[in-house]
Amino acid sequence: MARVKDLWFSEVKDPADPKRKIKRKTARHPDNGGNKDAKRWLACWLAPDGKEKSQAFAIKDRATKHARKMEADAERGEYIDPAAGKVLFGDLGRRWLRLRDVGGSTDRRYESAFRIHIEPTFGHRQVKSVKPSEVLEWLRDLAKTHGGSTQETALFMVRGIFDLAMADGMRRDNPAKSPIVVRPTYEAPERAPWSVARIWIVIDSHTDPYRLIPIVSAGCGLRQSEAFGLAEDDFDFEAGELHIRRQVTRIGGLAVFKLPKGGKERTAPLSPGVARAVKAHFKAYPPRPYSLPWMKENGELAEGEHACKILFRWHGYDPRTHDKHIRVSSYDRLEWKPAIVAAGVIPPPAKDAKGIHRHHAARQDGTHALRHYFVTTLLDAGVSLAGVMEFAGHSMKGAPVTLGVYGHVTEETFEKARDAIDKSLFKLRAVQDRSGSAGTAAELAVSK
Repeated sequence: MARVKDLWFSEVKDPADPKRKIKRKTARHPDNGGNKDAKRWLACWLAPDGKEKSQAFAIKDRATKHARKMEADAERGEYIDPAAGKVLFGDLGRRWLRLRDVGGSTDRRYESAFRIHIEPTFGHRQVKSVKPSEVLEWLRDLAKTHGGSTQETALFMVRGIFDLAMADGMRRDNPAKSPIVVRPTYEAPERAPWSVARIWIVIDSHTDPYRLIPIVSAGCGLRQSEAFGLAEDDFDFEAGELHIRRQVTRIGGLAVFKLPKGGKERTAPLSPGVARAVKAHFKAYPPRPYSLPWMKENGELAEGEHACKILFRWHGYDPRTHDKHIRVSSYDRLEWKPAIVAAGVIPPPAKDAKGIHRHHAARQDGTHALRHYFVTTLLDAGVSLAGVMEFAGHSMKGAPVTLGVYGHVTEETFEKARDAIDKSLFKLRAVQDRSGSAGTAAELAVSK
């Protein structure tokens, strides 16, 4: 039952008459050295778990009303534990990041947005203390220095973190979804598919240990983090299939293996042309076992480490990264961006305000362009939408019922996809490789 307790007085038996109770000043009473400004009245109520909770108030009437309200909320199933809302927004935000089911590049984008744009403002605040007007003020300040894409991403994250707070009973509302907080308007630029000629310039501009990365990305529809996590046993050359089982990503500064985006493995078609390139890479750079922690879908690390014979290792001079897994920042700066400069996608690096040469690339200039080519090529070749979605790892959630129920992926679907990639990406073309050898693209792929 809801009740109110007086912290300044306690009831004790009267020494003169044990059947009678009298009030006695407690140690909290100002006469006994207590703080006269301290809250005197303690509201007490039963929480849904059967345990008594309490909160102090300066005025008795407020304590009484609060105790009754909390117990009524518990009966209606609307109870919010006052202590739960004291969790810091920064701690909850990092938990939200761990629980996100996204690809490696998106995960890094979210981590960067949280660290740079969100945590400095809200990280030190208690979850229950943030008001809609404060979210609006933060968003308007962000709009002064950043474009619509950054604003949209940051607001999406803040809304998601408060949704998690509501789901865990930390607060009843989401201040970032208040009517006064208007979602920024932003339209992503239309992305034109890359030509095969451009893709081959990008491939040929990679140094030899990494040349296979854009080939498997374009030929099998891999995300960057999935390409970095490929292992020898993932390739079934006889069946013409690639089993995409893991990705390499960083969570809070820790490099880990985890399932691909969506939390599930998938199988993609392995065309003869891609298979030849993979076998040539195996011969030049024999895969060796490599171990990283395995992160489960709930954000926790599994016991022990996951070992597999990964295809790609970093060939650098720094002993901290040499012969280790490939880091996105190193690959992006030293391989990808110089390659897309050679392909005319972005201009050569220019000096910034500090006199340092930097590449200037937009978000759409990333390796996702290779996945875009893969999807477009398969659709143009008449591969079923269900097959394309399955091979690319796109979720069927929200897809039409007909597609989900009748959109089967058969061996014929795989064969059609393999044929589409080879006819597009590996058609004969006159080229000259780095050593000066002349021939066709298909011939050089075999000889390498």
